[in-house]
Amino acid sequence: MFFQSNGKILLSSEYLVLDGAKSIALPSKKTQELHVTKKTMDSIVWKSYDHNNNLWFEEIFKLKKNKLTYDGEKNIISEKLLKLFNHIHKFKDVSNSLGNQFITKLNFDRNWGLGTSSTFVNNLAKWAEINAYELLHSSFKGSGYDIACCDKNCPITYSNLNNSVSINEIKLNSLFRENVFLIYLGRKQNTQNSIKSYYNKSFNKTKSIQEINKVTDQIIDCQDLYELESLIELHESIISNILSTNPIQKSEFKDYKDGKIKSLGSWGGDFILATTRNNNLSYFKNKGFNTIFPLSDLVYIN
Repeated sequence: MFFQSNGKILLSSEYLVLDGAKSIALPSKKTQELHVTKKTMDSIVWKSYDHNNNLWFEEIFKLKKNKLTYDGEKNIISEKLLKLFNHIHKFKDVSNSLGNQFITKLNFDRNWGLGTSSTFVNNLAKWAEINAYELLHSSFKGSGYDIACCDKNCPITYSNLNNSVSINEIKLNSLFRENVFLIYLGRKQNTQNSIKSYYNKSFNKTKSIQEINKVTDQIIDCQDLYELESLIELHESIISNILSTNPIQKSEFKDYKDGKIKSLGSWGGDFILATTRNNNLSYFKNKGFNTIFPLSDLVYIN
């Protein structure tokens, strides 16, 4: 059996999407695959390969006294998998899966923050034929926007307010294809730690969500690069006030004069978004940031 899910980039409403804000989410053209094959052994074999086809994780799960366990040293990934399989067991007898080999294959660098966890959870949910959002929340904290991106090939708006998921397909202006780039900073963030830190913040969530929802709608309707850059500045300011953290353009790229820079996802790492009027990215390359993509090369725009 073969399953495949798209990665993701969150374009707007980072952090506030956790409390029901409307966000723009961009499914990645890069995917993670899951191959499930039947073997003759009495265990579940799990192997994960990176984008260079190097094995980066493996584990063997066995059923002991009607409980799934593993023989290796205790580790975060194996514990997460145990939680996922235990959730699946509520709907599907996992003992019937003994003898299966699960092989995951990433088609993107797992340090990029494109959704290594969400894509494998979505693939596992497809295999188990269960709700992917419920499976995700059995082991991970998050809004679920990344799951929404897994099976989409176009931009979407996503919100999850009071456990009611809303997903709508949208189109973005061609300026996102022509003048917007993704730049990898090489500082992978721990999403779960970022979420925990956000929840410890005290601020007027209702007001902030209203403000960010308005900006999100304006980004969708935006037809002009200068307008987009003003919206990026406004968006960064709103999130900056919540996190009590300077926007990254002010803290690290204040001498960038050719456009505006926006943090993506967990602030401080993974990718940033940069606008440019002349498509000259030498400023970032001179700073040692050489992993640069036109936005439309990495994600679906329209």
